[in-house]
Amino acid sequence: MPSQLRFLFWLEDSLGLRSSRLNPATKNKTFAVAITLLLSTLISVRAGWTLQSSTPIETGSPAVTLVRKAVTGDHDVEIHIVFFDICKCDLRVIDHPEEAGDLEDAMLANKCLAGVNGNYFHPDRTPLGLVISDGAGVHPLERAKLLSGILVSRPGHFSLLRYTEFTPEKSTTQALQAGPFFIDKGAAVPGLEATRVADRTVILSDGKNLGALLVCRSATLAETAAILATPGIITEMHITRALNLDGGSSTGLWVDALPKPLYISEMKSVRNYLALVPRSR
Repeated sequence: MPSQLRFLFWLEDSLGLRSSRLNPATKNKTFAVAITLLLSTLISVRAGWTLQSSTPIETGSPAVTLVRKAVTGDHDVEIHIVFFDICKCDLRVIDHPEEAGDLEDAMLANKCLAGVNGNYFHPDRTPLGLVISDGAGVHPLERAKLLSGILVSRPGHFSLLRYTEFTPEKSTTQALQAGPFFIDKGAAVPGLEATRVADRTVILSDGKNLGALLVCRSATLAETAAILATPGIITEMHITRALNLDGGSSTGLWVDALPKPLYISEMKSVRNYLALVPRSR
């Protein structure tokens, strides 16, 4: 018997799918889910991501640290990361309802230290999920599989929460709902999509004061999670949670770097931005 068939029979036995008590539809659905999870895991493991270089880039403020990293696995991936301490700067959601203007315009107009594109939005620019900007509700909370995480922030504090962990509080001044999570409880989230390569925008947290805004070029969701979870790649902080923001053509990063700003331009106008700004007094 070919080894491929033996493996399939073994998988069916392990999942209990050869029982006559299960109807064919249930068997097929369970088997398909199992194969998807297995392929996702194998792709992540096979990549064997390693750090090729890590280059600090000078910024205009000691409150943020910019690093460019080159990572290789099945292919090369470039990452730019802005590390921050929420005790030294603030997170701010900048709403952008009009199509005119871009990330760089918003960062300069608001005297930001750094920023990325924000959460998902509909073609008519209506936000998808919770958006709070400077204490004002822009769009309400939504329940959807994609929108599994919520960034909440107030001066001196920020958290990345699961939908079920979120409780509205008057002290919350900034919030964005997005997803999926790449990292949870310090480990890569299993079962992420493993075939569609795109640019990614991510926010990281150590569960305390440290965080980072990250853009990753040309990686699947599963690859991004594997890269973030691989020891020796992100050494500047311990990642307890990492949340995916809008990506693909929306991905953009602006940093007040020296001798001139670093701008990785988004390819289309987006609805909002997530910025780091000087700490309010």
